[in-house]
Amino acid sequence: MAKGEQTRSRLLDAFEELVIEHGERAGTLAATAEHAGVSKGGLLYHFGSKDALVQGLAERLEVFGEAEQRRLSSRPDALEVFLRESVAADRPFDRTYLALLKLGQLDEHQAARDALVLLDDYFLAALTDALGDADLAFLALRVSDGIYVRTALGGSDAVPADAVDRILALLTSLPR
Repeated sequence: MAKGEQTRSRLLDAFEELVIEHGERAGTLAATAEHAGVSKGGLLYHFGSKDALVQGLAERLEVFGEAEQRRLSSRPDALEVFLRESVAADRPFDRTYLALLKLGQLDEHQAARDALVLLDDYFLAALTDALGDADLAFLALRVSDGIYVRTALGGSDAVPADAVDRILALLTSLPR
């Protein structure tokens, strides 16, 4: 990764962390630059505004979403992998998702909402490809959302260990 890309990534990481840990208002340009160990001028070179930082996170999530669609679409066990990974909330993808979720709750960050909808579309397409059934894919996606939110709120202990097994058994028993 080139030095400019590393700096850009550090700035996005810092902005994500500030938003997740302290809320949207804490993610100021000055605080983001300081948290990333970059001068404010360095930040402004990469991101001219807070909106540009939000857009940077949206682009990051799109890259994650595209990669997940490619990865899951070709897997015969896509449903199982997708649901089991819904219990995790500590990957780089998750941090970007959580930051955009917080930002998307505010009217001024339409780019965050758009990125979350696009991610949903990527996952739905991947599951539809893998399962061959759009309705089952939609159901699996919404079940995954519930698992993910529960995990994010209460940690991996919030979802019983055998819950995903039981959900998988139910979903795979549905007619297609």
